[in-house]
Amino acid sequence: MTEFYSQVKSTIDKAGVDIANAFQGGVNFVDLDDTVAVAGLMEGPDTAVVWELLSLTEDPADPLYQVQFGIGAKTTQDGGNYSLSELLDAIRTTINVRGSLDIIDYSPGGDGTTRHGYLYITEVAVDPQLFDKASGIRLISVTGRAVNNG
Repeated sequence: MTEFYSQVKSTIDKAGVDIANAFQGGVNFVDLDDTVAVAGLMEGPDTAVVWELLSLTEDPADPLYQVQFGIGAKTTQDGGNYSLSELLDAIRTTINVRGSLDIIDYSPGGDGTTRHGYLYITEVAVDPQLFDKASGIRLISVTGRAVNNG
């Protein structure tokens, strides 16, 4: 599972980066597990796509997995949350129920081309907004099933 975890994580990372780059000419992005980058982002005024892989569980056993991750947006000075809503709409265009992502290893040691499996998205729910007194963050909780093709 060790390699498959990094393959799934790097696939989610790539999806987040691609969404950020495609949104209105590009916005910042950060994996919420990167504490240094998150601290800098939260202190700044920039809009960003944010995400984190929450869990990857064999279900019932390899090659079948349950995947949970959050992906969303961070905005500041966004009265009415319209920028936040537009960014969430852009995310839901890529991450949607009955959609899928090819699992490809985009990590530094991966080749970035070989498909190692599939991630089928089974549930997408917009979570309540989080505040840090300077910006708003809203995540979309995503649940899916993954197949490890080895």
